[in-house]
Amino acid sequence: MLIGMLVWLAALLLVPIKEPAAAVLLFLGIAVASGVLSIVRPALLRNNKLLLLLALLSFLTLLPARLLLQAPPVGGWLSEPVAMFSVPYAVAPLLATILVGPAAGLAVGVWTSIGCALFARQQVAVLITGLVAGMLAARLGYRVRRRIQIFRIGLLIGLAQMLLIPAVLAGPMGLQLDTMGVQALACVASGLSSAIATLLLLPLFEILFETTTDVTLLELSDLSHPLLQRLAMEAPGTYHHSLVVANLAQAAADEIHANALLARVGSYFHDIGKLTKPEYFVENLSREANPHDSLPPSLSALVIAAHVKEGLGLALLHKLPLPIQEIIAQHHGTGLISFFHHKANQQAVRTGAAETDGRRRTEPVDESSFRYPGPKPASREAAIVMLADAIEAASRSLEKPNVAHIQDLTDRIVISRFEDGQLDNSDVSFAEICRIKRAFVFTLTSMLHGRIAYPKRA
Repeated sequence: MLIGMLVWLAALLLVPIKEPAAAVLLFLGIAVASGVLSIVRPALLRNNKLLLLLALLSFLTLLPARLLLQAPPVGGWLSEPVAMFSVPYAVAPLLATILVGPAAGLAVGVWTSIGCALFARQQVAVLITGLVAGMLAARLGYRVRRRIQIFRIGLLIGLAQMLLIPAVLAGPMGLQLDTMGVQALACVASGLSSAIATLLLLPLFEILFETTTDVTLLELSDLSHPLLQRLAMEAPGTYHHSLVVANLAQAAADEIHANALLARVGSYFHDIGKLTKPEYFVENLSREANPHDSLPPSLSALVIAAHVKEGLGLALLHKLPLPIQEIIAQHHGTGLISFFHHKANQQAVRTGAAETDGRRRTEPVDESSFRYPGPKPASREAAIVMLADAIEAASRSLEKPNVAHIQDLTDRIVISRFEDGQLDNSDVSFAEICRIKRAFVFTLTSMLHGRIAYPKRA
Protein backbone atom coordinates (compact mmCIF):
# COMPACT_ATOMS: atom_id res chain seq x y z
CA MET A 1 0.00 0.00 0.00
CA LEU A 2 2.83 2.41 0.91
CA ILE A 3 4.68 1.75 -2.36
CA GLY A 4 1.45 2.32 -4.27
CA MET A 5 0.90 5.66 -2.56
CA LEU A 6 4.49 6.72 -3.33
CA VAL A 7 3.96 5.96 -7.01
CA TRP A 8 0.74 7.97 -7.03
CA LEU A 9 2.49 10.83 -5.25
CA ALA A 10 5.27 10.86 -7.85
CA ALA A 11 2.60 11.05 -10.56
CA LEU A 12 1.04 13.98 -8.74
CA LEU A 13 4.32 15.90 -8.55
CA LEU A 14 4.90 15.47 -12.28
CA VAL A 15 1.62 17.28 -12.99
CA PRO A 16 1.93 20.27 -10.63
CA ILE A 17 -1.02 22.32 -9.44
CA LYS A 18 -0.48 25.89 -8.29
CA GLU A 19 -2.66 25.90 -5.19
CA PRO A 20 -1.41 23.72 -2.29
CA ALA A 21 -4.97 23.05 -1.16
CA ALA A 22 -5.81 21.69 -4.62
CA ALA A 23 -2.77 19.43 -4.53
CA VAL A 24 -3.85 18.08 -1.14
CA LEU A 25 -7.37 17.48 -2.46
CA LEU A 26 -6.02 15.56 -5.43
CA PHE A 27 -3.81 13.50 -3.14
CA LEU A 28 -6.86 12.65 -1.02
CA GLY A 29 -8.63 11.55 -4.19
CA ILE A 30 -5.70 9.29 -5.00
CA ALA A 31 -5.83 7.89 -1.47
CA VAL A 32 -9.54 7.10 -1.85
CA ALA A 33 -8.93 5.39 -5.20
CA SER A 34 -6.07 3.38 -3.68
CA GLY A 35 -8.29 2.44 -0.75
CA VAL A 36 -10.93 1.11 -3.15
CA LEU A 37 -8.25 -0.93 -4.96
CA SER A 38 -6.98 -2.31 -1.65
CA ILE A 39 -10.45 -3.76 -1.07
CA VAL A 40 -11.32 -4.91 -4.59
CA ARG A 41 -7.86 -5.90 -5.91
CA PRO A 42 -5.32 -5.79 -3.06
CA ALA A 43 -2.67 -7.63 -5.08
CA LEU A 44 -2.58 -4.75 -7.56
CA LEU A 45 -1.19 -2.35 -4.97
CA ARG A 46 1.74 -4.73 -4.41
CA ASN A 47 2.60 -4.84 -8.12
CA ASN A 48 4.94 -1.94 -8.80
CA LYS A 49 4.92 -2.52 -12.54
CA LEU A 50 1.14 -2.23 -12.80
CA LEU A 51 1.11 0.80 -10.51
CA LEU A 52 3.62 2.49 -12.77
CA LEU A 53 1.42 1.59 -15.73
CA LEU A 54 -1.63 3.19 -14.10
CA ALA A 55 0.37 6.31 -13.22
CA LEU A 56 1.54 6.67 -16.81
CA LEU A 57 -1.95 6.10 -18.17
CA SER A 58 -3.34 8.84 -15.96
CA PHE A 59 -1.18 11.41 -17.77
CA LEU A 60 -3.04 10.64 -20.99
CA THR A 61 -6.06 12.38 -19.46
CA LEU A 62 -4.39 14.84 -17.06
CA LEU A 63 -1.95 16.41 -19.50
CA PRO A 64 -4.56 17.20 -22.22
CA ALA A 65 -6.89 18.41 -19.47
CA ARG A 66 -4.28 20.86 -18.20
CA LEU A 67 -3.66 22.17 -21.70
CA LEU A 68 -7.34 22.58 -22.50
CA LEU A 69 -8.64 23.81 -19.15
CA GLN A 70 -5.81 26.16 -18.29
CA ALA A 71 -4.96 27.44 -21.78
CA PRO A 72 -6.05 30.98 -22.68
CA PRO A 73 -9.33 30.94 -24.66
CA VAL A 74 -9.06 31.29 -28.42
CA GLY A 75 -12.49 32.08 -29.83
CA GLY A 76 -15.55 29.95 -29.19
CA TRP A 77 -13.81 26.65 -29.89
CA LEU A 78 -11.48 26.87 -26.90
CA SER A 79 -13.65 28.87 -24.58
CA GLU A 80 -14.09 27.40 -21.13
CA PRO A 81 -17.67 26.09 -21.68
CA VAL A 82 -16.39 24.16 -24.75
CA ALA A 83 -12.97 23.11 -23.44
CA MET A 84 -14.48 21.38 -20.41
CA PHE A 85 -16.26 18.91 -22.70
CA SER A 86 -13.28 18.47 -25.04
CA VAL A 87 -11.04 16.73 -22.51
CA PRO A 88 -10.44 13.00 -23.35
CA TYR A 89 -11.74 11.88 -19.96
CA ALA A 90 -12.14 8.24 -21.02
CA VAL A 91 -8.71 7.47 -22.47
CA ALA A 92 -6.95 6.71 -19.15
CA PRO A 93 -9.75 4.65 -17.53
CA LEU A 94 -10.48 2.83 -20.80
CA LEU A 95 -6.85 1.77 -21.28
CA ALA A 96 -6.58 0.85 -17.59
CA THR A 97 -9.71 -1.29 -17.83
CA ILE A 98 -8.56 -3.15 -20.94
CA LEU A 99 -4.98 -3.66 -19.71
CA VAL A 100 -5.54 -4.30 -15.99
CA GLY A 101 -9.24 -4.62 -15.19
CA PRO A 102 -12.41 -2.67 -14.36
CA ALA A 103 -11.36 -1.93 -10.76
CA ALA A 104 -8.18 -0.26 -11.99
CA GLY A 105 -10.12 1.61 -14.68
CA LEU A 106 -12.60 2.93 -12.12
CA ALA A 107 -9.83 4.01 -9.72
CA VAL A 108 -7.94 5.84 -12.47
CA GLY A 109 -11.18 7.45 -13.65
CA VAL A 110 -11.96 8.74 -10.15
CA TRP A 111 -8.70 10.47 -9.45
CA THR A 112 -8.15 11.81 -12.97
CA SER A 113 -11.64 13.32 -12.79
CA ILE A 114 -10.68 15.06 -9.55
CA GLY A 115 -7.50 16.31 -11.19
CA CYS A 116 -9.39 17.65 -14.19
CA ALA A 117 -11.85 19.43 -11.89
CA LEU A 118 -8.99 21.08 -10.03
CA PHE A 119 -7.47 22.26 -13.30
CA ALA A 120 -10.83 23.92 -14.02
CA ARG A 121 -10.96 25.73 -10.65
CA GLN A 122 -12.93 23.02 -8.82
CA GLN A 123 -15.86 23.03 -11.22
CA VAL A 124 -18.36 20.32 -10.32
CA ALA A 125 -19.44 20.04 -13.97
CA VAL A 126 -15.97 18.81 -14.96
CA LEU A 127 -15.90 16.36 -12.05
CA ILE A 128 -19.28 14.85 -12.93
CA THR A 129 -18.45 14.60 -16.64
CA GLY A 130 -15.14 12.87 -15.85
CA LEU A 131 -16.71 10.46 -13.37
CA VAL A 132 -19.45 9.44 -15.81
CA ALA A 133 -16.89 8.90 -18.58
CA GLY A 134 -14.66 6.88 -16.24
CA MET A 135 -17.48 4.70 -14.95
CA LEU A 136 -18.73 3.96 -18.46
CA ALA A 137 -15.18 3.15 -19.60
CA ALA A 138 -14.72 0.74 -16.69
CA ARG A 139 -18.08 -0.91 -17.32
CA LEU A 140 -18.02 -1.13 -21.12
CA GLY A 141 -14.28 -1.73 -21.55
CA TYR A 142 -14.24 -4.97 -19.55
CA ARG A 143 -13.58 -8.01 -21.75
CA VAL A 144 -13.28 -5.99 -24.99
CA ARG A 145 -12.36 -8.48 -27.70
CA ARG A 146 -12.62 -6.56 -30.96
CA ARG A 147 -11.09 -3.23 -31.89
CA ILE A 148 -14.37 -2.00 -33.37
CA GLN A 149 -15.87 -2.30 -29.88
CA ILE A 150 -13.48 0.40 -28.67
CA PHE A 151 -14.87 2.81 -31.26
CA ARG A 152 -18.40 2.01 -30.14
CA ILE A 153 -17.46 2.56 -26.50
CA GLY A 154 -15.91 5.92 -27.36
CA LEU A 155 -19.04 6.98 -29.24
CA LEU A 156 -21.32 5.89 -26.37
CA ILE A 157 -19.21 7.82 -23.85
CA GLY A 158 -19.35 10.92 -26.07
CA LEU A 159 -23.14 10.64 -26.33
CA ALA A 160 -23.42 10.19 -22.56
CA GLN A 161 -21.35 13.33 -22.01
CA MET A 162 -23.61 15.14 -24.46
CA LEU A 163 -26.67 14.20 -22.42
CA LEU A 164 -24.98 15.65 -19.34
CA ILE A 165 -24.71 19.14 -20.84
CA PRO A 166 -28.14 20.42 -19.68
CA ALA A 167 -27.73 18.85 -16.25
CA VAL A 168 -24.22 19.96 -15.35
CA LEU A 169 -24.57 23.46 -16.83
CA ALA A 170 -27.94 24.23 -15.28
CA GLY A 171 -26.17 25.51 -12.17
CA PRO A 172 -23.86 28.48 -11.72
CA MET A 173 -22.55 28.56 -15.30
CA GLY A 174 -26.00 28.54 -16.82
CA LEU A 175 -27.05 27.18 -20.19
CA GLN A 176 -25.76 29.01 -23.25
CA LEU A 177 -27.83 27.98 -26.22
CA ASP A 178 -25.42 29.50 -28.71
CA THR A 179 -22.60 27.18 -27.59
CA MET A 180 -24.56 24.00 -26.87
CA GLY A 181 -24.10 22.74 -30.44
CA VAL A 182 -20.33 23.22 -30.24
CA GLN A 183 -20.33 21.58 -26.80
CA ALA A 184 -22.20 18.57 -28.19
CA LEU A 185 -19.59 18.21 -30.93
CA ALA A 186 -16.87 18.53 -28.32
CA CYS A 187 -18.41 15.66 -26.33
CA VAL A 188 -18.44 13.37 -29.37
CA ALA A 189 -14.87 14.42 -30.21
CA SER A 190 -13.84 13.66 -26.62
CA GLY A 191 -15.24 10.13 -26.77
CA LEU A 192 -13.90 9.33 -30.23
CA SER A 193 -10.46 10.81 -29.49
CA SER A 194 -10.31 8.61 -26.39
CA ALA A 195 -11.13 5.58 -28.52
CA ILE A 196 -8.54 6.47 -31.18
CA ALA A 197 -5.84 7.08 -28.56
CA THR A 198 -6.72 3.74 -26.93
CA LEU A 199 -6.40 1.88 -30.22
CA LEU A 200 -3.06 3.52 -31.05
CA LEU A 201 -1.47 3.14 -27.61
CA LEU A 202 -2.83 -0.26 -26.60
CA PRO A 203 -0.19 -2.33 -28.48
CA LEU A 204 2.60 -0.12 -27.12
CA PHE A 205 1.57 -0.60 -23.48
CA GLU A 206 1.05 -4.33 -24.06
CA ILE A 207 4.66 -4.63 -25.23
CA LEU A 208 6.23 -2.33 -22.63
CA PHE A 209 4.45 -3.88 -19.65
CA GLU A 210 4.10 -7.45 -20.98
CA THR A 211 0.33 -7.33 -20.60
CA THR A 212 -1.95 -9.36 -22.84
CA THR A 213 -5.47 -8.15 -23.57
CA ASP A 214 -8.47 -10.06 -24.86
CA VAL A 215 -8.02 -8.23 -28.18
CA THR A 216 -4.64 -9.93 -28.67
CA LEU A 217 -5.98 -13.28 -27.44
CA LEU A 218 -8.85 -13.15 -29.90
CA GLU A 219 -6.41 -12.58 -32.74
CA LEU A 220 -4.43 -15.63 -31.57
CA SER A 221 -7.59 -17.75 -31.47
CA ASP A 222 -7.59 -17.81 -35.27
CA LEU A 223 -6.79 -21.42 -36.22
CA SER A 224 -4.86 -20.20 -39.26
CA HIS A 225 -1.92 -19.29 -37.01
CA PRO A 226 1.26 -20.86 -38.48
CA LEU A 227 1.92 -23.00 -35.40
CA LEU A 228 -1.61 -24.37 -35.37
CA GLN A 229 -1.45 -25.07 -39.09
CA ARG A 230 1.79 -26.98 -38.56
CA LEU A 231 0.16 -28.89 -35.73
CA ALA A 232 -2.78 -29.85 -37.97
CA MET A 233 -0.48 -31.14 -40.70
CA GLU A 234 2.37 -32.71 -38.74
CA ALA A 235 0.60 -33.88 -35.58
CA PRO A 236 -3.11 -34.22 -36.42
CA GLY A 237 -3.86 -36.25 -33.31
CA THR A 238 -2.39 -33.58 -31.06
CA TYR A 239 -4.26 -30.89 -33.01
CA HIS A 240 -7.61 -32.60 -32.47
CA HIS A 241 -6.74 -33.21 -28.82
CA SER A 242 -5.98 -29.49 -28.39
CA LEU A 243 -9.32 -28.47 -29.89
CA VAL A 244 -11.22 -30.72 -27.48
CA VAL A 245 -9.15 -29.50 -24.53
CA ALA A 246 -9.97 -25.93 -25.58
CA ASN A 247 -13.71 -26.65 -25.44
CA LEU A 248 -13.38 -28.25 -21.99
CA ALA A 249 -11.20 -25.45 -20.65
CA GLN A 250 -13.46 -22.68 -21.95
CA ALA A 251 -16.55 -24.27 -20.38
CA ALA A 252 -14.79 -24.69 -17.03
CA ALA A 253 -13.37 -21.15 -17.07
CA ASP A 254 -16.82 -19.74 -17.83
CA GLU A 255 -18.19 -21.71 -14.89
CA ILE A 256 -15.85 -20.07 -12.35
CA HIS A 257 -15.68 -16.65 -14.10
CA ALA A 258 -12.03 -17.03 -15.05
CA ASN A 259 -10.68 -15.74 -18.38
CA ALA A 260 -12.30 -18.23 -20.74
CA LEU A 261 -10.61 -16.76 -23.80
CA LEU A 262 -7.16 -17.18 -22.24
CA ALA A 263 -7.99 -20.76 -21.27
CA ARG A 264 -9.16 -21.53 -24.80
CA VAL A 265 -6.20 -19.96 -26.60
CA GLY A 266 -3.76 -21.46 -24.10
CA SER A 267 -5.26 -24.88 -24.85
CA TYR A 268 -4.70 -24.39 -28.57
CA PHE A 269 -0.98 -23.87 -28.02
CA HIS A 270 -0.28 -25.96 -24.91
CA ASP A 271 1.11 -28.96 -26.81
CA ILE A 272 2.96 -27.25 -29.69
CA GLY A 273 6.20 -28.73 -28.34
CA LYS A 274 5.08 -32.09 -29.69
CA LEU A 275 5.87 -30.80 -33.18
CA THR A 276 9.51 -31.71 -32.56
CA LYS A 277 8.83 -35.45 -32.23
CA PRO A 278 5.13 -36.02 -32.98
CA GLU A 279 5.54 -39.75 -33.58
CA TYR A 280 6.50 -40.31 -29.91
CA PHE A 281 3.06 -39.31 -28.62
CA VAL A 282 0.25 -41.81 -28.53
CA GLU A 283 -2.37 -39.64 -30.26
CA ASN A 284 -0.12 -39.40 -33.32
CA LEU A 285 0.96 -43.04 -33.46
CA SER A 286 0.22 -44.84 -36.70
CA ARG A 287 -0.16 -48.58 -37.11
CA GLU A 288 3.60 -48.90 -37.30
CA ALA A 289 5.74 -49.98 -34.37
CA ASN A 290 5.71 -47.80 -31.27
CA PRO A 291 9.11 -46.01 -31.07
CA HIS A 292 9.02 -46.31 -27.28
CA ASP A 293 9.27 -50.09 -27.55
CA SER A 294 12.97 -49.77 -28.31
CA LEU A 295 13.69 -47.17 -25.62
CA PRO A 296 14.24 -47.62 -21.88
CA PRO A 297 11.45 -46.04 -19.80
CA SER A 298 13.74 -43.30 -18.44
CA LEU A 299 14.64 -42.14 -21.95
CA SER A 300 11.00 -42.30 -23.04
CA ALA A 301 10.10 -40.10 -20.08
CA LEU A 302 12.76 -37.58 -21.11
CA VAL A 303 11.35 -37.43 -24.65
CA ILE A 304 7.81 -36.91 -23.33
CA ALA A 305 8.83 -34.27 -20.79
CA ALA A 306 10.90 -32.40 -23.38
CA HIS A 307 7.80 -31.27 -25.26
CA VAL A 308 7.24 -28.62 -22.57
CA LYS A 309 10.66 -27.07 -23.16
CA GLU A 310 10.29 -27.41 -26.93
CA GLY A 311 6.91 -25.71 -26.74
CA LEU A 312 8.38 -22.76 -24.85
CA GLY A 313 11.07 -22.44 -27.53
CA LEU A 314 8.48 -22.31 -30.30
CA ALA A 315 6.37 -19.85 -28.30
CA LEU A 316 9.34 -17.50 -27.95
CA LEU A 317 10.23 -17.89 -31.62
CA HIS A 318 6.69 -16.96 -32.68
CA LYS A 319 6.42 -14.23 -29.99
CA LEU A 320 3.40 -15.68 -28.22
CA PRO A 321 2.29 -13.57 -25.23
CA LEU A 322 3.59 -14.32 -21.74
CA PRO A 323 0.28 -15.79 -20.40
CA ILE A 324 0.32 -18.36 -23.24
CA GLN A 325 3.96 -19.19 -22.51
CA GLU A 326 3.07 -19.70 -18.85
CA ILE A 327 0.28 -22.13 -19.72
CA ILE A 328 2.65 -24.07 -22.00
CA ALA A 329 5.22 -24.30 -19.20
CA GLN A 330 2.71 -25.13 -16.45
CA HIS A 331 0.16 -27.41 -18.12
CA HIS A 332 1.83 -30.54 -16.65
CA GLY A 333 3.25 -28.88 -13.56
CA THR A 334 5.67 -31.25 -11.88
CA GLY A 335 3.35 -34.18 -12.49
CA LEU A 336 4.46 -37.78 -12.72
CA ILE A 337 4.78 -39.44 -16.14
CA SER A 338 3.00 -42.41 -14.64
CA PHE A 339 2.96 -44.79 -17.63
CA PHE A 340 6.73 -44.94 -18.00
CA HIS A 341 7.31 -44.82 -14.23
CA HIS A 342 5.09 -47.87 -13.89
CA LYS A 343 6.90 -49.53 -16.80
CA ALA A 344 10.26 -48.86 -15.14
CA ASN A 345 9.00 -50.41 -11.90
CA GLN A 346 7.84 -53.50 -13.76
CA GLN A 347 11.25 -53.86 -15.40
CA ALA A 348 12.93 -53.48 -12.03
CA VAL A 349 10.79 -56.31 -10.66
CA ARG A 350 11.71 -58.56 -13.57
CA THR A 351 15.40 -57.80 -13.89
CA GLY A 352 16.63 -56.09 -10.81
CA ALA A 353 17.09 -57.13 -7.37
CA ALA A 354 19.29 -58.91 -5.07
CA GLU A 355 18.24 -61.90 -3.05
CA THR A 356 17.82 -61.30 0.67
CA ASP A 357 16.93 -64.26 2.91
CA GLY A 358 15.59 -66.16 -0.05
CA ARG A 359 13.27 -63.32 -1.06
CA ARG A 360 13.52 -61.11 -4.11
CA ARG A 361 13.88 -57.50 -2.96
CA THR A 362 13.21 -54.55 -5.27
CA GLU A 363 13.37 -50.83 -4.57
CA PRO A 364 10.76 -48.60 -6.24
CA VAL A 365 12.15 -46.49 -9.05
CA ASP A 366 12.88 -42.88 -8.05
CA GLU A 367 10.02 -40.66 -9.21
CA SER A 368 12.19 -37.58 -9.70
CA SER A 369 13.45 -38.87 -13.05
CA PHE A 370 9.89 -39.37 -14.26
CA ARG A 371 8.40 -35.97 -13.48
CA TYR A 372 7.82 -32.94 -15.68
CA PRO A 373 10.11 -29.96 -15.06
CA GLY A 374 7.31 -27.62 -13.94
CA PRO A 375 6.54 -25.09 -12.64
CA LYS A 376 3.15 -25.88 -11.16
CA PRO A 377 0.14 -23.92 -12.47
CA ALA A 378 0.20 -20.39 -11.06
CA SER A 379 -3.20 -19.24 -12.35
CA ARG A 380 -6.72 -20.56 -12.50
CA GLU A 381 -6.55 -20.74 -16.30
CA ALA A 382 -3.33 -22.81 -16.25
CA ALA A 383 -4.85 -25.18 -13.67
CA ILE A 384 -7.96 -25.61 -15.81
CA VAL A 385 -5.86 -26.42 -18.89
CA MET A 386 -3.86 -28.97 -16.88
CA LEU A 387 -7.01 -30.76 -15.72
CA ALA A 388 -8.71 -30.56 -19.11
CA ASP A 389 -5.61 -31.97 -20.82
CA ALA A 390 -5.43 -34.96 -18.49
CA ILE A 391 -9.16 -35.69 -18.53
CA GLU A 392 -9.48 -35.46 -22.31
CA ALA A 393 -6.53 -37.82 -22.81
CA ALA A 394 -7.88 -40.33 -20.28
CA SER A 395 -11.42 -40.19 -21.69
CA ARG A 396 -10.20 -41.80 -24.92
CA SER A 397 -9.68 -45.06 -23.03
CA LEU A 398 -13.29 -45.27 -21.82
CA GLU A 399 -15.12 -48.21 -23.36
CA LYS A 400 -18.55 -46.94 -22.32
CA PRO A 401 -18.39 -43.13 -22.02
CA ASN A 402 -21.59 -42.65 -20.04
CA VAL A 403 -22.17 -40.04 -17.35
CA ALA A 404 -21.18 -42.32 -14.46
CA HIS A 405 -17.90 -43.38 -16.05
CA ILE A 406 -17.00 -39.81 -17.06
CA GLN A 407 -17.85 -38.59 -13.56
CA ASP A 408 -15.65 -41.27 -11.98
CA LEU A 409 -12.77 -40.52 -14.36
CA THR A 410 -12.98 -36.79 -13.69
CA ASP A 411 -13.06 -37.28 -9.92
CA ARG A 412 -10.03 -39.59 -9.98
CA ILE A 413 -7.88 -37.26 -12.09
CA VAL A 414 -8.80 -34.10 -10.17
CA ILE A 415 -8.18 -35.79 -6.82
CA SER A 416 -4.84 -37.21 -7.96
CA ARG A 417 -3.66 -33.78 -9.15
CA PHE A 418 -4.84 -32.19 -5.92
CA GLU A 419 -3.14 -34.78 -3.70
CA ASP A 420 0.05 -34.45 -5.74
CA GLY A 421 0.11 -30.72 -4.93
CA GLN A 422 -0.22 -29.59 -8.53
CA LEU A 423 -2.99 -27.09 -7.69
CA ASP A 424 -1.27 -25.51 -4.69
CA ASN A 425 -0.22 -22.30 -6.47
CA SER A 426 -3.22 -21.82 -8.73
CA ASP A 427 -5.55 -19.95 -6.35
CA VAL A 428 -8.43 -22.32 -7.16
CA SER A 429 -10.86 -22.86 -4.28
CA PHE A 430 -12.65 -26.10 -3.39
CA ALA A 431 -15.96 -24.64 -4.53
CA GLU A 432 -14.43 -23.73 -7.88
CA ILE A 433 -12.95 -27.22 -8.27
CA CYS A 434 -16.45 -28.68 -7.85
CA ARG A 435 -17.83 -26.35 -10.52
CA ILE A 436 -14.91 -27.14 -12.82
CA LYS A 437 -15.62 -30.87 -12.50
CA ARG A 438 -19.29 -30.35 -13.29
CA ALA A 439 -18.39 -28.38 -16.40
CA PHE A 440 -15.97 -31.10 -17.53
CA VAL A 441 -18.54 -33.86 -17.04
CA PHE A 442 -21.29 -31.98 -18.85
CA THR A 443 -19.06 -31.01 -21.79
CA LEU A 444 -17.45 -34.44 -22.16
CA THR A 445 -20.81 -36.19 -21.94
CA SER A 446 -22.09 -33.98 -24.75
CA MET A 447 -19.02 -34.70 -26.86
CA LEU A 448 -18.95 -38.46 -26.28
CA HIS A 449 -22.66 -39.11 -26.64
CA GLY A 450 -23.72 -42.34 -28.31
CA ARG A 451 -25.23 -42.77 -31.76
CA ILE A 452 -28.09 -44.92 -32.97
CA ALA A 453 -26.84 -47.79 -35.12
CA TYR A 454 -28.32 -47.31 -38.57
CA PRO A 455 -29.53 -50.50 -40.32
CA LYS A 456 -27.39 -51.78 -43.16
CA ARG A 457 -28.88 -51.62 -46.62
CA ALA A 458 -29.62 -54.89 -48.32
